[in-house]
Amino acid sequence: MRKILAAGVGVLALSVLAVAQMGPKGQGGAQAPAYQGSIPVTQEYGNEDQESAAYQALAKVTAEEAVKAAQQALGTTAAPTQVSLGNENGYLVWEVVLAGQEVKVDAGTGKVLHREAVGSEGKGSKEDHEEEGGQGEGVEEGE
Repeated sequence: MRKILAAGVGVLALSVLAVAQMGPKGQGGAQAPAYQGSIPVTQEYGNEDQESAAYQALAKVTAEEAVKAAQQALGTTAAPTQVSLGNENGYLVWEVVLAGQEVKVDAGTGKVLHREAVGSEGKGSKEDHEEEGGQGEGVEEGE
């Protein structure tokens, strides 16, 4: 009886571990929709201030350049309501919110990686996704 109970507990523990690794973002912890940037972010930081400083140092595209890329992709000159730099899918990405859209801009190239209506995260509608080589190019690197 103890062997069966121990085996059952072991299976349960492995199942819980597998589900925990999947997390709320899909299989294997990957975010949906999946896209790749040019600057991998692999290091964990002790606090938000350290993380913010490290991300700013890694970014080749400024917040202003990311906003311009997002405006160009959406065909608008609307002012952004939010601009933030963070880790998306393991890559450094600017998130620009404007004109009711969230636009993900690669922090290394200025290329638009993805866009979606605000609040539609994870729904994955094809019409909101930017294809590789699509709009958003043309933002120059450098400062």
